[in-house]
Amino acid sequence: MGNEPVESNARYKIQSIDKALDLIELLAKNGSLSLIELTELLDQPKSSTYRIVLTLESRGFISRSDEDGKYCLGYKQLMLTRNLLERNTLRSAAWLEMKKLSERYGDTVNLGVLLGETVLYVEIIDSIHALRMTDSIGSRSPFHATAMGKAITAHMQWEEVRGLAMSCGLPAITPRTISTPEALQAELERIREQGYAIDDEEIVEGARCVAAPVFNLYGKPAGAISLSGAMHRFKEDQLPSIIEDVREAAMAVSVKLGYPTEA
Repeated sequence: MGNEPVESNARYKIQSIDKALDLIELLAKNGSLSLIELTELLDQPKSSTYRIVLTLESRGFISRSDEDGKYCLGYKQLMLTRNLLERNTLRSAAWLEMKKLSERYGDTVNLGVLLGETVLYVEIIDSIHALRMTDSIGSRSPFHATAMGKAITAHMQWEEVRGLAMSCGLPAITPRTISTPEALQAELERIREQGYAIDDEEIVEGARCVAAPVFNLYGKPAGAISLSGAMHRFKEDQLPSIIEDVREAAMAVSVKLGYPTEA
């Protein structure tokens, strides 16, 4: 009985992908290996290894040395590692600022990054109030319907954002959700100029959210911080102070990530 899940999972394994991952792990362990060495260690025909090598090399996961013809890990591994480290660093850098916002307002504080056409919630401090947002760490929301998603994409090239919009179709989550590329572009231009984004019942009716972008040392958006809660706690006369505090929190995190500020 105990072995059934393992046996069941094994049936669904794709052998070529399994071997490709084995090859990457071998290079990570050994540094560099020739085609013959890889073939012997993978215990498969040379032609099969060669096809895997060509595929991984074309995608940048491995590279071939011009000096000895051996293969080693490629630049794509560095990119993946960098992205992972940046996200982990982002959470560490943001925690104190998120805590300050939580202690001052008592509403939900979110930290998110863009993942495809969605915002991935990488850290959340829940509200102390009875009405709370339903998002959890690891959950995703459409970028166009969230303050964080709009805050991030406002600082990206429009053509890239337009591609995301076309891909997801900009579905209307509520009657107030932005659902056309033209309206989205105008909204993102406004957000870029003012430095913050507001979700005004665009994903949850009765809820409002204020977000500001977090930048990395290259000046690119690394994510966003937001404060969200019920509309009655985010009244018009309270918004200026909330916006200021969220923007200050996001900038403080940006500075920790190496974002250059004006002298």
